[in-house]
Amino acid sequence: MAIILEDLGKAKGKTILPHESSRMSGKDLIDMKLHAAHEILAEVFGITVVEVEEMIKQRSKERMLWPEKFESDR
Repeated sequence: MAIILEDLGKAKGKTILPHESSRMSGKDLIDMKLHAAHEILAEVFGITVVEVEEMIKQRSKERMLWPEKFESDR
């Protein structure tokens, strides 16, 4: 158990992205990070990646209909 915890401590602060990510374009890197985030959300909620995308779209629509705060014209 101590070995596992020690390995986790070493892994802290290291990137999980492949080394060639430094040669990727900014858009490709963003796409990779967004895809990873979708996969994480799918695992956390126990749903598919497609369902995650639908969930995000629905949340976005709700925010457009009901903003978090209303701006006054004053």
